[in-house]
Amino acid sequence: MQESLFTNSPYVIALTVVALIIVCYFPIMLGQKTSVKQLPRSIHQLVIISIFWQASNLIGDIFFSGDNFIAGTKAYTARQLIFCTSALGWIQLGNAIQHTAEISLKIKRKNGWKLMNIFGALAILLSTYAFIKDPSYIPDMNFFGYRPFAERPVFHFYTLLFCLFVVPNIIVTGYIMLRNIVHSSDTTLPHQVSIYMLTSFVFFVTLAALFDFIIPISTKFNNYDQFLKWSQFISVFLAVLSGQYFTSVSFKNKSASWFLDKLKDRMVDGIIYYNYKGEIQLANPAALSILHTTQEALHNKKITSIFPQIQDPARESTYNKIRIKIDNEDHIFNVSIFEIRQSLTTNYNAAFFSDVSNTLHYQQIIKNRDEQFKEYQLDQIRYQERLNIWKKKVDESKYFLDTLISTLPFRFWSKNEQGVFMTQNQNDIKNRGNLLQTSEPDNKILPQELLARNEGEPQSFISYERIKKTLNENNEEEEDIEILKQDDYNMAVRKGVAKDIMIFNNMFIPIMAPRKPYKIIGIKIDITKEMRLEKERDMLQEQKHIHSRLEELGTICGGFAHDYNNILGSQIGFCDLALEVLDKDNQAYMFIQEARKAATRGKESLEELLNTIRGKTSEKDKLTEFAPYMIIDDVVKKLWITLPPNVKVKAEKLDKNIRIVGNVSALDRIISNLANNAIFAMKENGGTLTIALKREVLTEPLITPYAPQIEAGTYAKITVEDTGTGMDTATLERIFSPFFTTKAPGEGLGLGLSSALRLLKEGNAGYTVQTTLGEGTIFNLYWSIRNEKMEA
Repeated sequence: MQESLFTNSPYVIALTVVALIIVCYFPIMLGQKTSVKQLPRSIHQLVIISIFWQASNLIGDIFFSGDNFIAGTKAYTARQLIFCTSALGWIQLGNAIQHTAEISLKIKRKNGWKLMNIFGALAILLSTYAFIKDPSYIPDMNFFGYRPFAERPVFHFYTLLFCLFVVPNIIVTGYIMLRNIVHSSDTTLPHQVSIYMLTSFVFFVTLAALFDFIIPISTKFNNYDQFLKWSQFISVFLAVLSGQYFTSVSFKNKSASWFLDKLKDRMVDGIIYYNYKGEIQLANPAALSILHTTQEALHNKKITSIFPQIQDPARESTYNKIRIKIDNEDHIFNVSIFEIRQSLTTNYNAAFFSDVSNTLHYQQIIKNRDEQFKEYQLDQIRYQERLNIWKKKVDESKYFLDTLISTLPFRFWSKNEQGVFMTQNQNDIKNRGNLLQTSEPDNKILPQELLARNEGEPQSFISYERIKKTLNENNEEEEDIEILKQDDYNMAVRKGVAKDIMIFNNMFIPIMAPRKPYKIIGIKIDITKEMRLEKERDMLQEQKHIHSRLEELGTICGGFAHDYNNILGSQIGFCDLALEVLDKDNQAYMFIQEARKAATRGKESLEELLNTIRGKTSEKDKLTEFAPYMIIDDVVKKLWITLPPNVKVKAEKLDKNIRIVGNVSALDRIISNLANNAIFAMKENGGTLTIALKREVLTEPLITPYAPQIEAGTYAKITVEDTGTGMDTATLERIFSPFFTTKAPGEGLGLGLSSALRLLKEGNAGYTVQTTLGEGTIFNLYWSIRNEKMEA
């Protein structure tokens, strides 16, 4: 089975040439960059292996690309040998990378890795011999009936060798660098270089693995005709990174040497540098002054000739009270021996010594320090006095602020970032007890408070609260706060049971800080009295307005009703004459009959209006037993005449067997008013008006918001449903008030629903209303169904 081991891509060949030039020039550049005479052997080895790999692949790409090589030919053998040399390169590269990391971090080399490197090279040679001698040997290898190398044998077999002999080196190298970073307490330049080296190493190794193994295998070797090309190029970057790491350490050492040179020249104690043979190379000016000698006289002298008591000059140690003679004078020295590593390959020793016999100098230093200490004490006293003054001012401000907070007429508290109470005024403690240094349970924290604390947005809202008494686990009575919705509060107001409901204005104000969560301030103001007074004021104003309008309307309607009653009487008379003249089969006969019915209902309404204006309390109209579906059909016919084009009306599920006892004209007016309001709500965007009639049995009283209670019983349920704009809470509260309307001036008086409510009360009927803003409104009318008792 043939595979393409090399590629003839001009781009890959060009990159190989560039990589070869870089890796060849790199040792020269590295030698110019660092002052160390000889680079570590591992870096040289890394560079040479990279050159060897780049060159062998360049030869293979130029002369042995493609898959048209026949086994047994010289060209096939030469191609396999070139590939073998390339494979030996990457086997050796993994070992060189690990060796470089060990030398850079001063880790002792272990012989096990060298042995593993030898085994890897032998495995490459044996596999190359097998591919040349018998190309089908490795593809035909069978392990318990499984042939792992049947397809693309070169790629899979050499990938196995790569995982066995190269990947462990890469993993250990990464582990060595990571351990050095974790265990290092130095945060200066070497530590930063180590982090940069590890990050770059992991990035390049991951990149090579992605393009050399993961992508080819995942794409099933689509357009794949090469092996370890990315690893080949990235070997150049690994060599450069290793050199950079080494030279960074070298530069660091040069910077340290510069600093030590400046420091030793200004020290009052002596420092002598000597090599591993114990020969003095350099002494600082203080050492020359103490020893009464010169630099030339000390050069290449043995350190033991100056301090004979030093037994091993190459070992770090400390010698106390060494007595020597200088110009026939006895001097006592304390000497410390240190090892200074100049580079990876060279190191020096330094003898640090001080003349302890010269005590006058130190006595003067101690005297100066005592004087400085006294000055520091005086400064400390002055600073403490200033601090006390500021502390007094802060305490006064705190007392003032605490007094102000405690006397606030509303509840005030503050919490820290974790929700723990830090401040409470007397009003808040009186309402819920002392909660300082504690936090509330999660189920009692309001969402507005969490939003202010976590997002930094001030929150303000009205809450309706009622004290609710409950029994705890010990059957003891406890008081708890029940938070109501605004609809529940409005319902309680309508029923007259809202006296125990308190209304509060709540505010949660975050204290801005650099990061979240924030501290917050809570304010709770009791506005129950103000809200109730405002409600009563609005009701009085509305009633005053209604009475004024009703008075005006009564005066106007009195004259209008008399005139219009005469007009309707003549209209009815002419309709009767027309009905006598026309044939019943004529279509106009039906239209005139409907017109006469409408005029008759108008005359009856006007008569009722006149009686109301006159203040008559005559008997109610005689109740009639009738089928309500006929009234619904009649209303639908009237609506079709003036219906907007974008609105549809349909009457469905009309139970024709239902009979009720009531006023026909009242039911007609109720449904007409509800339907006209629904059509107006759909006038702009269009929609559908649905009127339904069915029998409904209530087994228990029906209680709904914004409507009186409906007792249990059997009812004819008339539903008027639209898909219009719906109503908000404020509108829903006032829809049955006289003269309240949402229509534009000149389009309505606001008397339709108020008159419908009056007619419902007269007919002992109930109602419910459901509305959703933007979706529509549903009115349900509950009319008592005729039964045997009614008939009797």
